[in-house]
Amino acid sequence: MNKKANEHLLDMIGEVDERYIREYIAARTRTGRTGRTKMRLTVIPAAALMLLLGTVSLAAIPVIGHFLTAYKSEQQAVLQNFSEIEAEYAVSIGDTQECGGVIGTLNSAVLEDRHLLLCYTFNWSGLDEAADGSFHTYFLPWFFYITDGDSIICQSEYTKDLHTQTYAGDEDPNPAQATHIYCIDLQGMDGRELAGKELTVQLLYAKDGEGFVSTFTSETCFTDRSWLIDKTYEFNGHEIKINSIQESALYVTLFIDCAAIGHTGDDYAFILSDELGNDYTAYPNGNNDTDGYWFTKPADMGTQLTLKIIRSGLKRDPQGNITDDSFEVLYEIPLELKSTDALP
Repeated sequence: MNKKANEHLLDMIGEVDERYIREYIAARTRTGRTGRTKMRLTVIPAAALMLLLGTVSLAAIPVIGHFLTAYKSEQQAVLQNFSEIEAEYAVSIGDTQECGGVIGTLNSAVLEDRHLLLCYTFNWSGLDEAADGSFHTYFLPWFFYITDGDSIICQSEYTKDLHTQTYAGDEDPNPAQATHIYCIDLQGMDGRELAGKELTVQLLYAKDGEGFVSTFTSETCFTDRSWLIDKTYEFNGHEIKINSIQESALYVTLFIDCAAIGHTGDDYAFILSDELGNDYTAYPNGNNDTDGYWFTKPADMGTQLTLKIIRSGLKRDPQGNITDDSFEVLYEIPLELKSTDALP
């Protein structure tokens, strides 16, 4: 990883102690392409492991302690939503390749209006590191390039414009195997215009490096839904403007204007709740002041969500492990998803 990427990663990690991330960076720097050097992981807290193991995008780190509590319901929602969407919209690929001792299979792809979902399974059981447990999924490739012929449609380097979810759809007990869903931002390209085209995905260990390359053609496109809210609320002297809500295959994005809530170092943060009372972590969507916050989409979207303003009671022990991830709800904003407010 170069110096700029290292600094970018540290800036985005937020709550995780910097020394754990510097250890990760040092390991990646020593290992080169495959990244298979043993790391001292015993001191890394659970939250840091989740961030580094690819359960969420490294480019979108939560800043509140309830993350560990919400994680289970988020994973269940991803499992249900992707299973339903895959059945109707996915193109089955099943392309298996090997690189650096890791076997990678591109299972399927789902084309959306604004994103591309790629489901990959990786198996590293043939590596020595699989036997001693020193291989970790952050050693997998993280450079995506989606091309149409010689034209790059979109790309993601060092997890930029990328959300990542662990997908346990097969309930595979193999500790040397993992399935991930990568959600890549099409960066302004309309997904509907890509339907019927042969696309190539390159998942590489470094720019112009080795990795996994597959082609596929999606004939269908999942249509996003959006609602215009355009309402302003006030809490404790802070003005909160909810501009709009956008639903994609696996995520809900809220476009919010608020200068002093939801940023690293702020006194208050956001979470989203569904009609069943499940909470979902807020992740900055790029620049959250302009691009909003994304949340895992509830398995049952319903017609109403609730945006909550909370104060975190996050506490850690001397080793950095989270001992209290409770939070206090201070204010609630109901978000009704009316058909009359739907955007074209």
